[in-house]
Amino acid sequence: MPLAAYPTPSSQDELQAVQSFRERTLAQASKFFVDELWTTKILRIAHAEPGIWHALISLSSYHDLFMQPVDAAGAQSAMQRHNLGIYALHHHNMAIKAALDIQRTPKHPLSHIISCVVFVTIEIIRGEIIAAIRLLKHGQRVLHEFETQQRHHAQAPLGSEDSVIVNLVEAFFTCLTHQAVCVGHLTGVAIY
Repeated sequence: MPLAAYPTPSSQDELQAVQSFRERTLAQASKFFVDELWTTKILRIAHAEPGIWHALISLSSYHDLFMQPVDAAGAQSAMQRHNLGIYALHHHNMAIKAALDIQRTPKHPLSHIISCVVFVTIEIIRGEIIAAIRLLKHGQRVLHEFETQQRHHAQAPLGSEDSVIVNLVEAFFTCLTHQAVCVGHLTGVAIY
């Protein structure tokens, strides 16, 4: 399915958040995660799915918030952090709302799986490890169900592009699963 090359941001703030995502968040995330998944595949699908688009804006904003040092003496800095947190939460809520639409009427066959990837990453950035592990487990179930459905019930097989995405998501989930096993005993949430 052809996807739009670039979405039209609804505000200058969205444009800045996406630019920040491309320049800072991707640069740092690609050190830990599969680069191609983030630099091309997720961005491409986000252009067609408003929920993923808002999730990337939220992720970028939470990442910017994470990277800003807390300056107890600076009232201006505290206000900027507060506003950025509200902005990130606003887009997070919009992404969650749109994720429900993704389940009903996806614009891309892998939209639900990609939204799981982005939401897991948001929870990691927010430091919500228990939520991240739960979302990771959900994402693994969604991916497994998708692969089972493709093997047994698919009218048309996945194209090569979508097969690459599935493989990249599997690698991403495997990497996170190994990390989750390491911290699972600290959180009380078992990954298996």
